[in-house]
Amino acid sequence: MFHTGLRSGTAVRPDEESAAGTELHFQRCRWCRTTTFQRLLCPTCGSTELNPELSEGEGVISVRRGVSAADADLWPVYMAEGFTVRCRVEGPLHAVRPGVRVKVASGVGVTGRRPVVRLCEDVPLDTWY
Repeated sequence: MFHTGLRSGTAVRPDEESAAGTELHFQRCRWCRTTTFQRLLCPTCGSTELNPELSEGEGVISVRRGVSAADADLWPVYMAEGFTVRCRVEGPLHAVRPGVRVKVASGVGVTGRRPVVRLCEDVPLDTWY
């Protein structure tokens, strides 16, 4: 499910490792085709047959509600494949808001840390006070 940047029996070159770090894998249910992220069961039909797939890595920041202090730097991102994942967002604070397009900067590693996404577009600073 997770790409660690290591291949069995082969060494990974630094340029391959940096490219591999931008990969984000999700799961698709074999039976109902629902997409999900890091689950044991399909949220729609309850099947355990979830096949790993590689995401294109593009999404849109979604609205967040009820954020605890520990998760203040995480935002839900709705990915193009139809699943939502909580990510850290790189970019100016004024630009990080719902509706802004993002792209994966680094995927989930073996440490279990959250994916990191970068803004795809420049968001102007609001000029009214």
